[in-house]
Amino acid sequence: MSSKVTLTITGRYTWELVFDYDNSGNSGEITHSYEFIRSGSYSSTTFNETVSSEARKLAESGSIQLETGASYGPVSASVAVGYETSNEVNTMLENTTSVQSEQTVSWSVKETREYTVGSYSRLILYQRNFYGPGMRVQESAFRTTSVPLPADEMEEEVLINLELEPKIFISGMTVVYADRASDAPGDRVRDWFGGSDDINYSFGGKYVWLVPQWTTQVSQALTNFDLVIQGEEDPRYDDLAKGAGGDYRYLIPVIRSNQQLFISELTLARSADPMNDLPSIIWSSLPQGATGDINKGREGDYLYLVWQLQRAYEV
Repeated sequence: MSSKVTLTITGRYTWELVFDYDNSGNSGEITHSYEFIRSGSYSSTTFNETVSSEARKLAESGSIQLETGASYGPVSASVAVGYETSNEVNTMLENTTSVQSEQTVSWSVKETREYTVGSYSRLILYQRNFYGPGMRVQESAFRTTSVPLPADEMEEEVLINLELEPKIFISGMTVVYADRASDAPGDRVRDWFGGSDDINYSFGGKYVWLVPQWTTQVSQALTNFDLVIQGEEDPRYDDLAKGAGGDYRYLIPVIRSNQQLFISELTLARSADPMNDLPSIIWSSLPQGATGDINKGREGDYLYLVWQLQRAYEV
């Protein structure tokens, strides 16, 4: 079963005091200048842990059906109809459906506003904040009053509708051989920079392509690949240098125990020079790993297999 499921989690809006300027004893107007901060922060780990926990509860109660052993992630998230929202909150919720960093993502913008406090009057300014699992937004919504807000207006619960589906991970790799470039499989791993994705490129021998195998089962998901280059043939694995002569080159799929980060995307990285800074170039700031140079020991381009890692929350 791989169908999408829906669930609802809660967040809250709060009106938080910015300033309370009492000019009730003054016959003249006062212009008050204030520097405000609009900001937001998002932790994908906290958000997804909360969502997975809620999904498990609903599955245990029979309210929804989940694929056992899978890890679910949001494909859409929005404030429920009937609740006021903002561009900042909508953008934050959109982040929950994008590629997830292990780091807390934050932003901040400062701006200055002026307020005129009339004679014999009082001006109280509030700024609206949004809180959700792993999320906080200081919005651009402000509210002025002459008396403090009553307690029942200071906070409002808001419902967030989510649509979830099982995440897919890499479970293995098929090495495809051919004698013609036109036989390249459409689902092969491509080169990040647009270069050749034939592993044997410029070395002769067979055309060699890598085709990933996929799974929704966390127990079958790979954590990394080991690259082995040796003089002896190993019939358990497919040679990446088929027909080119020289050393045998193998990719060994690995599942490490007690790991929560699994391979979700693959790319090749081909370059005329060594690439020691792959994490800053490919999927910058996201968890990842890479093999050593697949072409080590034979002249030609440097070639690496690079993978992106995603955290799994098994249900």
